[in-house]
Amino acid sequence: MEPRSIVEIFIQCGIYAGLPASEEAMAVAEAVYAERGIELPPEPPRGNSIEMLDRRGRALLEALHGDRGYSGYAAPDNTVTQALYPVAIQYGYGEISDRPGLDRRQRALVAVAAFTALKLDVQAAKFGQSALNVGLSRTEIIETVIQTGPYSGLAPALNALAAPNQALR
Repeated sequence: MEPRSIVEIFIQCGIYAGLPASEEAMAVAEAVYAERGIELPPEPPRGNSIEMLDRRGRALLEALHGDRGYSGYAAPDNTVTQALYPVAIQYGYGEISDRPGLDRRQRALVAVAAFTALKLDVQAAKFGQSALNVGLSRTEIIETVIQTGPYSGLAPALNALAAPNQALR
């Protein structure tokens, strides 16, 4: 993988595991890159308006999840989660998922692997089903979950594979 793509994986995982985890992983990458003489070019400024991020985020959310993107904790009538969910749409889908370095298929695999490792079975199942919408095969999605087993435990991988997800059965 290109060094920028590895950094993008860490940035995307920050959505799921928290920004401090991303920062720690990027610090390790920075040290490894420095040791190996790898330089990352500076990033161009990204000055998109909140409105643009919201439009782009909603378009990606709908392309990935369809109607499921607005159900459960994402339901518009959930007055508690709606205080935070617009930020997830604007920055998770509109900004971070639109960054160069990883395509939609790769980002879908990152999401499935991250949710599996974090033991978030509902999200792993949702994103597993959504990964089909960006052209991944059932086998690719299952293999991604299997590959998390040695790192985060076989039980979380088995739980993610057993989660109710009709699209992968």
